[in-house]
Amino acid sequence: MKVAPLGTIPTAAQVPALTPVRPVTRVQGGQFLREMQRAVEADAVDPAAPVDALSRVAPGKPSSQRGLAPLLPQTPAQAMAAALRTALTRQSGLAPLMADLNQALRAQALSPPARAAAMQMLAQLMPLDPDVRGADIKRALKTSGLFLEANLAADPETTPLGRDLKAALLVLRQALGPATRRPPGATPPPPYGGAPTSAQKAAMPSLPLGASAGALGEALAAETQGALAHLDLLQLASLPDPDRPNDPTRWMFETPLQTSQGPGVAQFEISRDSEGRAQQEEREPLWRARFSVDFEPVGPIDAQVAFEGDLARVSLWVQRTDAAERLRIAQPMLAQALAAANLQLELVVHSGPPPAPPTGAGRLLDQSA
Repeated sequence: MKVAPLGTIPTAAQVPALTPVRPVTRVQGGQFLREMQRAVEADAVDPAAPVDALSRVAPGKPSSQRGLAPLLPQTPAQAMAAALRTALTRQSGLAPLMADLNQALRAQALSPPARAAAMQMLAQLMPLDPDVRGADIKRALKTSGLFLEANLAADPETTPLGRDLKAALLVLRQALGPATRRPPGATPPPPYGGAPTSAQKAAMPSLPLGASAGALGEALAAETQGALAHLDLLQLASLPDPDRPNDPTRWMFETPLQTSQGPGVAQFEISRDSEGRAQQEEREPLWRARFSVDFEPVGPIDAQVAFEGDLARVSLWVQRTDAAERLRIAQPMLAQALAAANLQLELVVHSGPPPAPPTGAGRLLDQSA
C-alpha cells in the first residue's frame, strides 16, 4: 500500500477497505454501534482508562432536539454529569493525532487494521481552500461526529463508516486497543455552551520515525482517546438546556484542516434563535455563526457572522496587525461576493483577540485534585 506523503490528504483510491479485528465494514449501523460498544467497554479492564459515557449507548428514545441525540445509559442528568467529568480529564486535540497518524504511516509500523483505520482518519481532513462555500460548512457539520448516535438511532441499517468523524475515531481506537495513559502535551480549551470558539493550529508530529510499534501504538491510542473525549464535550455543549428553553439552539463542532504546515482544526458554532421567541417577536429566526482558525501566514482569526433577512453582519478579530490590514483592504471583494448572493454586508475588522465572555461557576476543572 502506498502512503500519502506528509502534508497531503489520501484520495479515495489510496484509502484501503477497513479490516480491523471485527469486519465492521460489512455490518449495519446498529451492529456497528454494538461492536464499538464492546471495544469501548474493553477499556474498562484498565482502571486508568475508564469508559466514555457517551460511547456506551444503545438504541432508545432520541432527545427533543432534532438531529442531535447522544443516547445515554442512565438518566440524562446523571449520564451528562458522568460524561462531562470523564471527558474533561481526558480530552486532547485532534490536530496532534492527525499529525502523528501521518508519521506512523510513514514509519510503516502499524498493524494492517490500524493502518487502514489511520488512512480513514486522514481522509477526514478538509483542504484549506480559499473558495470555501456554505455547502462545505454544511458537509463539515454533518460529518463532524456530532450526530453519530442520532443518525444511527434514526437509521440503524446504515453504516456511518467513511462519513462520520466519530465513527472513524471509534474504529481507530478499536484497532489500536485500549489507552493506558493520557496523551502528553497541552490540551485545547474544553468546549461548553456559549464558550468562545478556539482553533487548533497546525501540529507537527511528536513521534520519531524510528519509534517501536509498541510505542507508536500506545501514543496513538492515548491521543485517540483524548480526541474522542474532546468530541464528547462538543456533543454535550450542543445539547439544549432543559432549564432554559428560550436559549438559542446551537451546534458546536470542529473540522480537521490540511494546511501547508500540517493538520490543524477549525472550531465552529452555529446557532439560531428559538422558534418560540421568533414567533413572539413576529420575525424570522436570527442565525449566527462563530468560528476560529489559526494558520499561516495570517495567524489566529476569530469571526462572528449574524444573518437577519438579507443583511450579514460580520465581525473579525485578527491578532496580527498586518493580517488585519489585508482583510480591511479585501473588504470590497467580500461585499461583492455577498451581493452576488443578494446579501448586504456590514463588516468590522478588529485588531487583537475577541473579548472574553465571563466564565460561569463550575466551568473550570482542577485536574490536580
